[in-house]
Amino acid sequence: MSPSRTPPAFPDGHLSTASTDTFETLPKRILLDTNVLDCAVKWGPQVFEGARVPDKLPTALADDIAALASIFRVCQRAMFDLVVSPKTLEELDATPDEETRSNLLEYGSSFLGYGSNPFLSRAELRHARDLARRLDDSPFLAPLKDAGDRELVAHAVAFGCDAFCTRDVRSIHRKRALLTPVPLRFLTPMEWWRHLAPWAGLWT
Repeated sequence: MSPSRTPPAFPDGHLSTASTDTFETLPKRILLDTNVLDCAVKWGPQVFEGARVPDKLPTALADDIAALASIFRVCQRAMFDLVVSPKTLEELDATPDEETRSNLLEYGSSFLGYGSNPFLSRAELRHARDLARRLDDSPFLAPLKDAGDRELVAHAVAFGCDAFCTRDVRSIHRKRALLTPVPLRFLTPMEWWRHLAPWAGLWT
């Protein structure tokens, strides 16, 4: 996180449950959506090098940049797993600009190095693909109209994640109330940080 910016309170409409979170209920294995990696790469100096978050950015974007900076700093030391789906790497590989695509893939692959045991086995990858096919037409994921979203959520379940971090507030977050049968917590970066912040001192 940039030392000049402190992650602010939730935007209107978002409720923080950080005050009631115990250490045991913190997300420990989190799948990062493609848009989260995209944000981290495009704002790499702010997320990874402590550069100041520009004041004129939209509030939601500035909040997420600051939150991701804090999260990644903690996760470098904490025993949490940050998981990237092969589907996400496929989406990153479709980026038109060659330099941006290269940077996105490099960062996307490097995120597999965070956490205590983040690397996915071939068996896990096969299980994820199989589960995604089975769940694609299931009522559990029916609220998600985008096939790519359904596949990523299925992968998160297959990989044993307990949270799915996404900046997609127009689709996935709007459907959270309809996704309660799915064993995942759907969090924006800002929400994730609000859960983690009270415990961050254990690793900083």
